[in-house]
Amino acid sequence: MQRVLLINPPESGRGDYSTPPLGLLYLAAVLKKNSIPVDLIDGYIAGWDGIEKKMREYRPTIVGITCHTYSRVKALKVAEAVKKADAKTLVVLGGAHATLMPRQLLEHYPFVDIVARGEGEITFLEMCQGKDLKDIQGIAYREGKEVRLNPERPLIANLDDVPFPAWELIDIGKYPPEGSGRYNGIDLAAEPCVPVVFSRGCIGRCVFCADKLLWKRWRRRSAKNMVDEIEMLNKTYGAKRFNFNDDLFTADRRAAKEVAEEITRRGLRITFEIVSRADCIDPDLLAALKKAGCFKICFGIESASPELLKKMHKEVDVGISEKAIVMTKTMGIRTSALLIVGNLGETRRTINETIDFLNRTGPDEVGLANGLRILPGTELYEHAKKIGFIDDDFWLTDYHWKIFTAENSKTALNIFHDALDKRKPLSTLALVDALKYHRYYWKAFEDLVKDTLKGLGLLKRKKRKGKYEIAY
Repeated sequence: MQRVLLINPPESGRGDYSTPPLGLLYLAAVLKKNSIPVDLIDGYIAGWDGIEKKMREYRPTIVGITCHTYSRVKALKVAEAVKKADAKTLVVLGGAHATLMPRQLLEHYPFVDIVARGEGEITFLEMCQGKDLKDIQGIAYREGKEVRLNPERPLIANLDDVPFPAWELIDIGKYPPEGSGRYNGIDLAAEPCVPVVFSRGCIGRCVFCADKLLWKRWRRRSAKNMVDEIEMLNKTYGAKRFNFNDDLFTADRRAAKEVAEEITRRGLRITFEIVSRADCIDPDLLAALKKAGCFKICFGIESASPELLKKMHKEVDVGISEKAIVMTKTMGIRTSALLIVGNLGETRRTINETIDFLNRTGPDEVGLANGLRILPGTELYEHAKKIGFIDDDFWLTDYHWKIFTAENSKTALNIFHDALDKRKPLSTLALVDALKYHRYYWKAFEDLVKDTLKGLGLLKRKKRKGKYEIAY
């Protein structure tokens, strides 16, 4: 009988904050349903020593490791440690990066045995049941010295068929709360945020996102199935605060409203937040969400420049975004405008367009990504490769990701970020801003000196625990 251990790598959270590893909890639930012994350890909670101890005590025959792009270095470190502990252990990587770069992982890291691509529940189950590798859809593996990529696995037809995550394998109370304020009588500063998903996929086609390759199309659970899980978490584990981890919770407005109405009908006293596109809400939906306990909606605005939105294939008009934020605030729901600094074609003018939008609409929060992150599988990645800014070998480095600076320098991005953060327009004269933001030029000079010394071997690059290593 196989003994399976699922591992979320240490130091792969967002700084000092992380939430339970939902993908692994789904895998565990499927294995438990099929009577396969399984345990799970989250490195964010247990750390490296905890994983080592768990390996000694549990002695798994199969180890599944989450491998996202930003945490791939930590995932590979775990994989190598597992093989050193017992070379017979089958090491399987899954997740976004594993899905998008399976061949590279198998060609360069001999301690990785199998890569699970795409939706992993049935794929991983068949591996653990001992099915012949050549007959398992959705995996990549070695056959001698050759890497084999089996055909893709069809998507799960009905998400209601997937069992609820195996929440019993973790302690929700060990995860830190985040935020402040009271909503629906719940103190956000005291309650851990429990992740749930109503849907998989997205209806968008943004150039910086690989969602279409990962999930193919948007699918959802039934409202009853979704709220059954929320009610179970609330009554069994005392969970009061939730975050819908969907890329786009409101893709089907009627279905989203059904979830909200079902929460209200059952009298659940909870609070939650969602992510939406500005063109996927309306007053009736907002009223239902507010009544159910929704305290915040994060809108993927990215930019308020029509020119940039067109370049990134963001099919939402600026006017619609403006109406959505104002309408949501009027309904008494907090708004967060998610923005990317340094989009393709970004200039001082486009930054000022976005600042003007923020000052007109006044979102409660602004989530700023300082730089356009290049991720494998995206249209942006293919563009960056075409112009020689990056190649596949980058993913063999220790950097978590690379920021697109082919059009704007790191210094320019810092200035853009500062201006957006303060919501103060940039001057029409570059010299004025150069004087105003002179500290960023000094920082660039210091970085140049440090990089030169590192290149000469006179200074070692220090890695700070929990900090991302970013290439520009």
